Amino acid sequence: MKNDKLKLETDLNTLRSLIAVVEEGGFSAAAKRVHRTQSAVSVQIAKLEDQLNAKLLKRTSRSVQLTQAGETFLSYARRMLELADEAAFAVSPWEQKEQLRVGFAEYLAPQHLQSVISGFNEQNPNCDLSLVLGLGPPLLDMMERKELDLVIAGPEGDNGTVLWNEPLVWTGACDSPEDPTVPMKLVMMPAGCLYRKLALDSLTRISRAWRMSIEANSFEAVQNAIRAGLGVTVLPVTAIREDMPVIEELPKLPNTTVTSYISPAVTHPSAQPFIDYLVTCAGKN
Repeated sequence: MKNDKLKLETDLNTLRSLIAVVEEGGFSAAAKRVHRTQSAVSVQIAKLEDQLNAKLLKRTSRSVQLTQAGETFLSYARRMLELADEAAFAVSPWEQKEQLRVGFAEYLAPQHLQSVISGFNEQNPNCDLSLVLGLGPPLLDMMERKELDLVIAGPEGDNGTVLWNEPLVWTGACDSPEDPTVPMKLVMMPAGCLYRKLALDSLTRISRAWRMSIEANSFEAVQNAIRAGLGVTVLPVTAIREDMPVIEELPKLPNTTVTSYISPAVTHPSAQPFIDYLVTCAGKN
């Protein structure tokens, strides 16, 4: 007896193209992402819509939007790709498995990061995890160069997913914090650091004099300088240690975010599980 049920006959590349069109907001950007021509991507989507007998995208001269059917199908497409990648990962020989290359902004790294890595490795023995610590912008540049699969940083990049909010505070030794005429000694990371910009903008708004006492080349160097009483800095509240006093008299700072960025060029089956495990360990779920 003939089966009249609709059968999906498409390839994974078409699903990747559909996801790219949605995430990039158009066919031109999607074509660059999947390394195809714009016309080739258009043909892929058109054939898929013909197979499904449903319009997935609403096209205008300025944007591309999902239809209701497209929104429903997209969730299945993501699941199909994840399952396909997991299947390939599960049966590939160990020596051929790619590392999950994670960049972690050291100013957001939890004190127990090593135990987080150890715990994740125990639960995911088939994942070879590689960790790089540094500043957010350089890590995002590394991901752009396809040297990292995943970056955990602040809000410095585009198209990230906010995992949780993180309060920022002033910490250190400050002479006369309420006297704007006394220059404040600052301990900061190099230009490009988000916290440095927030600190200087905040002091400028209240016309507070300051001078750069130390420009540190690492997060640990900032912490050590604060412990030694060499100045003031801005840090996430979770980065404050017991011997680092919080300064309440200075202007209140906005929250920052802990944000995940996944490279669009690579779909790694362990990227999202790592993010989920990190959020669980941080108690933010």
